[in-house]
Amino acid sequence: MSSAAKKLLTFIIIMLIAIAAIVGCVYVLTELGQSKKSSVSSSITPEISAAQVNKEVIEEIGYEDISELDSGDISGHIDVPEDSVTQTSIYIADSSSSAVELACFKLKNPDDNKAILEAISKHIALKLKGYSQSPKESELIRNYVTDTCNGYVFMVISESPEAAAMAFRDAVNNKN
Repeated sequence: MSSAAKKLLTFIIIMLIAIAAIVGCVYVLTELGQSKKSSVSSSITPEISAAQVNKEVIEEIGYEDISELDSGDISGHIDVPEDSVTQTSIYIADSSSSAVELACFKLKNPDDNKAILEAISKHIALKLKGYSQSPKESELIRNYVTDTCNGYVFMVISESPEAAAMAFRDAVNNKN
């Protein structure tokens, strides 16, 4: 083999080794980046929908004879400030003689609950007027509870609103 052929063969071998080293480095760096992403995402608490929060509260407390309002019926029930809320789930009693209600709202800005709290206050005032002839239901409405946790606002009218609020916090904090 001539000297020029040996040099060419040596050059080709060195280039193949260099290319293999570069490809190997890129592969290792890509895998490291993927493993960092997966470890970060596994440490973040997954978000829960407003509907799922309500379902978990209902299951925990054992509410019966309540149904979720269809999304088209919500605006006729409560004036939800669309610019501050991304998700809404409302459950009401199946019987019109019962004031029981659960509502969960996911906020666009977790630190801005003022608009939805005002809407809830107006809703409660109207609901009180509607149940003015029912002392028991009026009392439930007056003792309603609201709670805010991790970007969600929860409102409950029931015989055990504090227990429902605790179940809400557990659901939002994924303690179930």
